Amino acid sequence: MAEVEAAVSADLSPAGVAATVHAAQAAHGALIDDDGIVLYAGTNVLSPAAAAANRPALSTRPSMGWPGDKYQVGLDHLDTLEVLAPLLVADLVEGTHAEVRLQSATLANLAVYTAFARPGDTIAVLPEAAGGHASHHARGAPAVRGLTVVDLPYDPRRLDVDHARLPAFLHAHRPRIVVIGASVMLFPHDVAAVRAACDEVGAILLYDASHVAGLVAAKAFQRPLHEGAHVLTFSTYKSFGGPPGGCVVTRSADLAERVSTVAYPGLLANYDAGRLGALAVTAAELATHGPAYASACLANARALAEALHDNGFDVVRRDAEFTRSHHVAVDAHHLGGGDRAGRLLGAAGVYLSGIGLPWQDAGEGMRGLRIGTQEITRRGFTPADQPAVAALVRRALLDGEAPERVRADAVALRHAVNAR
Repeated sequence: MAEVEAAVSADLSPAGVAATVHAAQAAHGALIDDDGIVLYAGTNVLSPAAAAANRPALSTRPSMGWPGDKYQVGLDHLDTLEVLAPLLVADLVEGTHAEVRLQSATLANLAVYTAFARPGDTIAVLPEAAGGHASHHARGAPAVRGLTVVDLPYDPRRLDVDHARLPAFLHAHRPRIVVIGASVMLFPHDVAAVRAACDEVGAILLYDASHVAGLVAAKAFQRPLHEGAHVLTFSTYKSFGGPPGGCVVTRSADLAERVSTVAYPGLLANYDAGRLGALAVTAAELATHGPAYASACLANARALAEALHDNGFDVVRRDAEFTRSHHVAVDAHHLGGGDRAGRLLGAAGVYLSGIGLPWQDAGEGMRGLRIGTQEITRRGFTPADQPAVAALVRRALLDGEAPERVRADAVALRHAVNAR
């Protein structure tokens, strides 16, 4: 931070700052958007139609209250967006009510915690090493609400909740909310089994689909609300492929009212109305093209997992299967851990991140590498390209080749795909 501060402090005039900002934006765009092979699981790009519907000018306009009953006047046309977007989003994931004004899935989760748990109550979540998100754990959003967090029993071999131990665990801890869904999801949860155990203790079942929402929309991974989740939360910019934001969806009018009352006026006054048009367009596109897109993401993930395995990597699997989602995970313990491996790959023009793995030691750090295929799929990569991607990863991590040499070939591969 000190180095960057020194570099940018030479000219803090409006013109100087504008020049610095434009230069940083251009350099980032060239590095990532034009040349990079982006395998990071927490990102995507808008479709051309959604990008055209994204209106930053609307983001500066206040919009407080409910459609038809605003604190400000002159917002009739924004009412259209505020009704259209949740209508489309709820239908897409098999719900009936959607709160779409929240700015992130973290705030969506906080809204659910606030609606259904009081300070001092307990929530049960997936362990962090099993992909449990920061917004599920004590250092994140639950701390804002003053909640006690306990880890659900987990079966590392099955990469899922330990269903044999779950009922007794819930009876012992009596959580108000049970949270499933994770930052790396290779296989679906048994939602019906978790819901049955929740019903025994009167717990709300929250499924955080932030990473798999695009697959859920396409009914290509699992159908959480249909299978028994009370509430579905997700971020809208990962596999969903929309603008940044968070959603809460349910089939219950009562649950929806409680969440939305927390959202406004509890967590929101004004919000970013400029993204609602892009969200609506994205939802409409997923309703039509989502199954084909999800199928392509899954095919790319399977092909990349196989190629990485063939190139000598320890690809996480359950039995003989690497993944049923768009995610792939690699055990990077012998590569110095996921963070080190991720930095080496970044220098080579391949962008992803570390992730915890359920069998890692306490304090080990990020043992794994997490890969998502949602962006490369939208960029035009196919299963036939995955051996070349895996070879770049091997050269950077196993062969010890100079990063700049690998980067040159990574850029060449990206440009070849762009040119199709």
